[in-house]
Formats: sequence, C-alpha cells, structure tokens
Amino acid sequence: MTKMIKIASLLIAIFLLTSVSPLHAKKLKAVATIYPLASIVASVGGDRVKVKTLVPPGASPHDYELRPSDLAEIRKASLLAMVGAHLDKWLEKALRGEEKPLFILTQGLVLEEGNPHVWLDPMLVKRRIPALVEILSRLDPKGTSYYRARGKAFTKELEALTKRIRNLLGSLSFREYLAQHGAWFYFGERFGLARLGVVEEVPGREPGPRRFMELVKLARNHPRVLLLTDRGENPRIMEVLARDGGGIIVQMDPLGDPRDPARKTLSSLLLYNTWRIVRACSRH
Repeated sequence: MTKMIKIASLLIAIFLLTSVSPLHAKKLKAVATIYPLASIVASVGGDRVKVKTLVPPGASPHDYELRPSDLAEIRKASLLAMVGAHLDKWLEKALRGEEKPLFILTQGLVLEEGNPHVWLDPMLVKRRIPALVEILSRLDPKGTSYYRARGKAFTKELEALTKRIRNLLGSLSFREYLAQHGAWFYFGERFGLARLGVVEEVPGREPGPRRFMELVKLARNHPRVLLLTDRGENPRIMEVLARDGGGIIVQMDPLGDPRDPARKTLSSLLLYNTWRIVRACSRH
C-alpha cells in the first residue's frame, strides 16, 4: 500500500511538472519577415514560441511577394515581427484593415538615412530586447518570468558577441570597405570599419557610367579596401574594382540560412561574416 502511494505521488509530481513546462504549453505562433529577425524572436521566445519566416533563404526582402501560404500563416499568427524602415513594407500592405500585435525591430532606433539593416549590429539589437520581452509577456502572461530570463541571457550573449567580434577585427590592416549596397553600415560603424561608399545605392540597380568611373578611381586610391559583396548578388562590378584597384572581395551574408549551422542563428551569422573578413585579409 505504501509503495502504491509513493508511485501515485511520483506520477502526480511528473504530471504537474510537465503540465507547466514550456514544452507542453500551447505555443505562441509568431511570423517574422526575415530569418535573422526570426532568430531574435526565437532567442527570447524559446520553447514557448514557434516562429515562421516568410522570406526564404536566397530571396530578397526588398521586393518579396507574399504567397497565399504566407497570408495564411499571417492570419494564424499571434505576433508579427518585421524590420520596418520600408525593408518589408509589403507586410504592411498585407495588414491593411487587420490588427495584429507587431514587433518592429527598427522602432525607436536612430537610423542612418533610413537604413534598415540594424540586425547586423548586436548592440542595436540589444536595445530592442526589452520591447520584445514586453510584447511576448503581454501575449503570454504565464511566461513572463521565462521571457525575462531568456531576454537577459540573450542580452549577455549579444554583449559577449560584440566583444569577440571587436577583438577579431581589431588587428586588421584593412580598415576601409566598399559595399555592394548599404547592408553593412551599422556593422562597420560598430566595429571600426570605415565605409568609402556603396556600389548599388538602390539594391539591384547597377551604377551608371559616371558613378562607375568614380568607383574605379576610389578603388585605385584605396588599394587596401574590403569589397563587400553579398550572397546571390552579381559580383561583376566588384571583380572589376578588385582588378583595377587591388582590393579584396569578401562574400558576405546579411540574411543567414537555417539549413547551415554556421548561419543558423543571429550570433553565428555575425561570426560567420566576421571570419569571412578575417580569413580574406589573412591571405593578403
């Protein structure tokens, strides 16, 4: 009889533990426009939030067209996460007339000429974590302490990441860069890299002849320049600038890919790009 009571007590304890565990709680459904943002939401939301990304790997968020399946995911979501600053304005169009809790990464941040690529600066991301914790807690009050703990842990992770990247890039002899477009402005500002200019002032639009000659002259005057091009972009112009000026082409990735462990989280993605620069410089 005593043995049966002990077994019953153990079963009750197991039931109580699992019934309040995040693994068994009903998860919030969140939809993020791009993968780095989904990674940020997942880092705070943990096991209590299921995150879906709209823009698939290899696609551009600048001109993405929502599919019917995307619209279905948006309708089911408890939370929508977008970058803002016109990067993913196509989501705003889809939301007309529909009210959804919305987390906007750029909200409250001072942007450089409207540049939306703030997720590439971990300290700017850090500033938005309290707002994300607050909105998740409002949607799921029982998880408040859980979200606060994870937000605090993710903040420390971002601080450690910033320190590590700064150490890795601190000794580089290449301190200037020319980017294919404006994605790397905040990254460069945070880690002491000076931007000489941007090849595509409008993403996807190559420079005209006059601007191209200006870029060639710039590359020749700065032979130790990093030429940052992104995955999926045509590197033709960067190859010409490297040939004429002697700079180093570095293929970067601002968006990540959940299928690749090296680019699966925001932290791993930023380290991936850091190491791309370090290794390219070490060969010259």
